[in-house]
Amino acid sequence: MNIQDLGSIGELIAALATLLTLGYLAIQLKQNTSALKSQTFQQSSMDMSLTANSVSSDGELARIIMKAEKGISSLTPDEKLRFHFWMLVAVRRFEAIYIQALYGSIEKKRIEGFETSILSLLSNIGNEWWNSTKSVFSEDFIHYADKNISSGKYNSSVHPQSKH
Repeated sequence: MNIQDLGSIGELIAALATLLTLGYLAIQLKQNTSALKSQTFQQSSMDMSLTANSVSSDGELARIIMKAEKGISSLTPDEKLRFHFWMLVAVRRFEAIYIQALYGSIEKKRIEGFETSILSLLSNIGNEWWNSTKSVFSEDFIHYADKNISSGKYNSSVHPQSKH
């Protein structure tokens, strides 16, 4: 075996090592992507839970939301303010989830429950609020929400109603 043969064997070993390294990196990248998507979903779920928790732990806020079903005009000025900011937080949190889905950080099928919850809220209790406030959201999100609201798919609220 001459020096040229040894050089060829060395190149072959280097090429195999490079392929193995690339394969390992591809596996690592896939695992990291899965972990990132899982972490993004977990954070999104926590954010949406905080919105729901604010109602379940604050009887006055729950009363304001139930009263808002009769229309925003039925609320006092301080109730309007509380309702506005609660809705703003709830919808802004979902807008962030929607954007994460656009970026591919969350799979679309993973946000269906959040989507149903918020679009049902906007189609029912929050419709008047949405129509007067939507300009504070991104154009893409406004188009997405309006299209889904107008579809009628979310006209039945998935949230408990206060109507007697």
